Amino acid sequence: MKLKHIILFFLFLAVISGAQSQTLIRGPYLQSPGQTSMILRWRTDVATDSRVYYGSTLGSTDFIIDSANVTTEHRVKITALAPHTKYFYNIGSSASMLGATNSNYYFTTAPDTNTTSPVRLWAMGDMGHGNDGQALVRESYIEHAAATKPADLWLWLGDNAYYDGTDSEYTVKVFDSIYGYHHLFPKLPFASTSGNHDYNSICPWEPDFCTLDPATHTGPYLDIIDPPTHGELGGVPSNLKIFYSFDYGNIHFISLNSEIGSQDSTFDWLGVTDSDTSFTSPMIAWLKADLAATTKKWKIAFWHQMPYSAAQFVTDWSPFCKSSRRHFNPILEKYGVDLVLNGHDHSYQRSHLINGHYGLNASFTPDMLVNGTSGNDALGEAYVKYLTGPQAGKGTVYAIAGNSSSNSAYNPVEIASMFTMQLCDTCLGSLFIDIDGDRLDAHYLTAGGVIQDQFTILKQYPAAINEGQNTLNDAHIFPNPFAETAQIEFTVTETGIYQLEMTDLLGKKLVEENITVTKPGKQQFELNVLQLNIPRGSYRIKISGNQTNFFINAVKI
Repeated sequence: MKLKHIILFFLFLAVISGAQSQTLIRGPYLQSPGQTSMILRWRTDVATDSRVYYGSTLGSTDFIIDSANVTTEHRVKITALAPHTKYFYNIGSSASMLGATNSNYYFTTAPDTNTTSPVRLWAMGDMGHGNDGQALVRESYIEHAAATKPADLWLWLGDNAYYDGTDSEYTVKVFDSIYGYHHLFPKLPFASTSGNHDYNSICPWEPDFCTLDPATHTGPYLDIIDPPTHGELGGVPSNLKIFYSFDYGNIHFISLNSEIGSQDSTFDWLGVTDSDTSFTSPMIAWLKADLAATTKKWKIAFWHQMPYSAAQFVTDWSPFCKSSRRHFNPILEKYGVDLVLNGHDHSYQRSHLINGHYGLNASFTPDMLVNGTSGNDALGEAYVKYLTGPQAGKGTVYAIAGNSSSNSAYNPVEIASMFTMQLCDTCLGSLFIDIDGDRLDAHYLTAGGVIQDQFTILKQYPAAINEGQNTLNDAHIFPNPFAETAQIEFTVTETGIYQLEMTDLLGKKLVEENITVTKPGKQQFELNVLQLNIPRGSYRIKISGNQTNFFINAVKI
């Protein structure tokens, strides 16, 4: 036998021997869930080629897909799958499977993007402290999922591994089975964004801003994730892992990056040094193009550093928080984004349905409340977003779910944009989001398994309004927004009995009064909403009579 053949033979034996003795270090875990594809990743202690066995039944080896690359960081992309279908799998090398058949090894492909199949999301931020609180939040999810239904997609909101986002911290605090999510990774795909702690191993954020070109950023977090950056799952290609978008069912997701701000204007993609709302950067330009291109009914954006919080000293001071509020939010609201998810503040907080607040907290005015109620459908206060008309797409809910492994107990500042907050030494939890057709339901689940907040967003067509011949001039309500009483003033050209009706945005009638007009001209009517026990929210007031109709939009705070 020739020497070259002998060497090749022994190399082959070495590969086979290594494959037989290799140990699984991390994973398997799932990335880029598509309707016809899925990426599987795992890490071993010995370098081998990669193989995935998969099929429709447990232990199935109906299909095999290989990667010839010899590595300890295994990546296999499976394609030509059926939409919304469950597959069982196993992993290993061309020499052998890595372990026995495991009933926890399965995935479900995404729904067809042209359908309205129900989708459940699980969102959590600041999730990787590696402590008892993290384990409690994980277990509360597992119990709730078992009692109701598991999530289809897991959203990471940044600061995923403390303190510096190192590879070893991800191994010990995120991928492990004690405090981490080891048992969830094989069956629950995740999409993520990075936080300031993750970025400390990419481009350190202390003591100064990052001064490296964002297009060149590398590090443990970016090595772990495998998002769809080329538009392969919908959306405009970003060609970068640091921000990206994708479709899942009838939902368009946008993962933005609040960490790529710099005092060097060349690399300041967040805009921390520019207060002009016309600021642009590669990320901002991409965001505009991406949202302009999507036709999905639901739009959800997520990044780490929150634009609004009861920690006013942070959101009014942090250049990262201020910049995301100033540069992200106007674009998101212009294109009708429904929900924004953030971490950073170790608490749960969420806003009313709001629009137009891009300055400091004190600049919030009542007219920025699209709907100032609780959003709780059980109380008849669901938020409504119209699909057509002048109010189409208006209003966004901003939620912080940054208490998935740590909590804050500072004294909050009451800010008008926020409806509720959970701030205490034991306040830990995560957020469930269910989307089905024209309805979004969100539930904040505590580490103790209690739902402490819930809100609903409904997509509806506005009710048809027949204005008729308008003989009511200069009709308005003041103050607007109002708290307890309001004056309705209008001018008529004819005498008679006019009817005043006040309805919520779902058409439910709350007030019905007759107004007798004995003399043409300016009329006044006092509306005492405190006495009528009308909740906070947005309302429509209709004044009609003598074959005419007139409408006034009003906000109760």
